[in-house]
Amino acid sequence: MSFGSMKTVWCCALFLALSTVTCAKVEGCTLEPVGAEQVVKVLYTTSTVSSGCVSRRPADANLEVHILHLKYSDPSQALTKLNVSLAKGAVGCNHKTVFVLNSNSTFALLVQTEDCPISFISKEPSFVHPNRNVTMMDLPASSEELLNWARRTYGGVSSFAVLENPQHIHFQVGREPSTPENCVPESNFDAGEYLEVEVFSSEIKSCLGPGGPLRETAHVLWLEQGPRDSATQVVDVSVKRTCKGGEQRLLLVLRGQPGILWTINQMSDYMQFWASGKLSFNQISPRFLPEMALPDTIEGLIEKIDPVNRSIASFTVISSAKSITLDVLKCAEPPPAATTAAATSPPAAVTPTPSLLETLVKMLKPWRCTDHGLEIALAKFNLLALPSVTLTEITLDDPSCKARENTTHFFLSSAFDNCKTHLEGGIHAKNQLILTQASTPDKVTVPFQCDLPEKLRLQLYRSPDFAPSSSTTSVEVDKVTYVQVSLRTAEKAPLMPYDCLLQPSGMVPSQQLIREGLPLTHVEIFPDSSPKTSHFSFTYKGKGVVLSATLFCKMYLKSEKEMRFFNGSLEVKIESPSPPPHNQGLGIGAVLGITFGAFLIGVLLTAALWYIYSHTRVMAKTQPAVATLPASESSSSNHSVGSTQSTPCSTSSMA
Repeated sequence: MSFGSMKTVWCCALFLALSTVTCAKVEGCTLEPVGAEQVVKVLYTTSTVSSGCVSRRPADANLEVHILHLKYSDPSQALTKLNVSLAKGAVGCNHKTVFVLNSNSTFALLVQTEDCPISFISKEPSFVHPNRNVTMMDLPASSEELLNWARRTYGGVSSFAVLENPQHIHFQVGREPSTPENCVPESNFDAGEYLEVEVFSSEIKSCLGPGGPLRETAHVLWLEQGPRDSATQVVDVSVKRTCKGGEQRLLLVLRGQPGILWTINQMSDYMQFWASGKLSFNQISPRFLPEMALPDTIEGLIEKIDPVNRSIASFTVISSAKSITLDVLKCAEPPPAATTAAATSPPAAVTPTPSLLETLVKMLKPWRCTDHGLEIALAKFNLLALPSVTLTEITLDDPSCKARENTTHFFLSSAFDNCKTHLEGGIHAKNQLILTQASTPDKVTVPFQCDLPEKLRLQLYRSPDFAPSSSTTSVEVDKVTYVQVSLRTAEKAPLMPYDCLLQPSGMVPSQQLIREGLPLTHVEIFPDSSPKTSHFSFTYKGKGVVLSATLFCKMYLKSEKEMRFFNGSLEVKIESPSPPPHNQGLGIGAVLGITFGAFLIGVLLTAALWYIYSHTRVMAKTQPAVATLPASESSSSNHSVGSTQSTPCSTSSMA
């Protein structure tokens, strides 16, 4: 079909800055809302709100009052996360802060705050906050009435903002008071000093062209506002592709005002880029690519894209953004070979919209990885944000891995080799939570991933090949010891040594091995091919008696943005060298010789003593016999004579 023979239709472009609609006459293409068959999601971060203002604090100088008016185009997605932080330079939480929260529909708000005195006023019961310092009251519906009510109640307000379809709100309290006396709302108000919001665009349109789905698709991001001054405005752009199927050519058109620098976080072979400003790819180099001249009207841009040969899968107009994420949910399909085939082809699968329960659990992130396994802890009070939801069971992908329950939490722990957990690269643990509700038989599946905590590990080796067989836990004095330092981390930056020392036990001085990345005496650092390991060797020159020591190492990862440090230690034994031969003491031969000599001396001494004793006794027996006494004395002296003859000495003295 020729371009000239196509039917001319009118294309209504997206809403512009003041919510006006411009109609453009473009042949072969009509931009229409994507509706239920949404092929993409566009999430952007901005500090520009549709209406807002700031002013001085209320009459009480120690009080801050902030009004957030939330407007949702889809009430089923009215779940928002509010992060409240302290402004830079603020000294502690010196002020009491009040948030007045209003909405056009029932909403659920998950609040995370620092330890500051913060209270909330809301008219809706669907509200979550750890302290739950919430007051429910019937608030005025309009912004003007809400401001007047706050002025009467508190004597003034600190800020006011209307947020459309917010997903995450980042708010800073503790700022210096603003100068305006009164808070008068302004359209497209810049709240960059204190507020940043992530928004899902609800104004996405598409034009599939007269030929139906094509292999090549185009996605247009039209940014209306440019830099507010002469400085360059940087807008980060990410493209995610979550649909299934084969790759298709994708054209990303970035149309903005002068002074915008588009930075692309990733790219692939199937992506092509058109940009009206400077373009930079973080993966390649920081150099800017030349900008492209693009039409400054919507109809002119559509004609340049050529909707006959390309399907315009999405056309999104954004007022202002700091970052944009384009999530492709539905892949393009090749044109059917014939009309019959096209009629019988099944429709492309549409990614289901996540439920509020799934969104809430993803916000809470009740999972974490430890050195020992997965841990799940889901607080029940967080589920109060969804009054219609009653959880009866939580399991992992393996139904037998069921969470236990008490009055406050669902909790579960599992080793990494159980419950169908996939551990990728020894770091990334992947599984999914299966949630069962009392009100419906359908289960809610929440896939998740957590990373093991970063950990530095030291290991000693005897040989320079760092073979497992040479692994050791000791350091030999005056001999080379080889050290391997490994870091468990998801980062790919090289691991480098910064400081290492060996500290012996007791009062023995330490030996510095590496100082500020430089090896000292008796130390050698080896080049490494693996980014997560580092190797070096050292020789310990210790003196004195040392039994143990501790090896300390401080390592770092250096990326383009920062330098991160990690500390590790290892308890080791100290092995002293064997003493020289002359200090080795007596050998077994000497000991046996001394023992035999002592035995021989003892035998000879015993023989000599026996010889002396025996000869002395013989001499005593050879003394002369005693003379016979007279007969007159024999009778009276018999007893004493008999007694005195008991020893030779007594006999001799009597003679």
